[in-house]
Amino acid sequence: MRRALVIGVTLAAVQQFGGINSIIYYAPSIMSRAGLPATNSIQYSVFIGVVNVAMTVVAIPLIDRAGRRPLLLFSLAGMALSLATLGVTMSFPSGPSTNMIALLAMVTYVGSFAVGLGPVFWILAAELFPPGTRARGAALCALVNWAANFVVGQLFLPVADAVGVSWVFWFFAAVASGALVFVVRKVPETKNRSLADIQLELRA
Repeated sequence: MRRALVIGVTLAAVQQFGGINSIIYYAPSIMSRAGLPATNSIQYSVFIGVVNVAMTVVAIPLIDRAGRRPLLLFSLAGMALSLATLGVTMSFPSGPSTNMIALLAMVTYVGSFAVGLGPVFWILAAELFPPGTRARGAALCALVNWAANFVVGQLFLPVADAVGVSWVFWFFAAVASGALVFVVRKVPETKNRSLADIQLELRA
């Protein structure tokens, strides 16, 4: 089960080191730079949450129609582009145009995550493992996911203060880009496929 486990724990780590919770944590500051009052940070968080939920609902029928791999590829490409855009805009002085671009990039990033990597990872964490090892495999993937969440949550602000927020976003963009290559090369499509077919492709 090593190949399935490598895919599962890699996607688990990428889901967090791709920056989703850091973006959510930093959303009020980004929106403040876009000219919106920082005192409305709760409303900003609600807005980001609505985008997240709405795009997750969109993903529900697409997972079985489009397949897991296409959604992952679309999601990671959108995340990487949005994060790179955030990295660029955050390196320039605050201004109406750069601030609005940053705001749009943040919303695009959350939507890209929610339509693909967010829900698809949890499905693959179950579908890649045969019944005899599914519980342990999925549990280990969940453990890695929450451990990565803890690490990112603890390090984001100190690292951003040390090197600048733009460099943190560039790092997240590099993680998403690397994950895109990983999915192309390593992650099989599991839609409408038997476990035997999936295991054969993993071994190949």
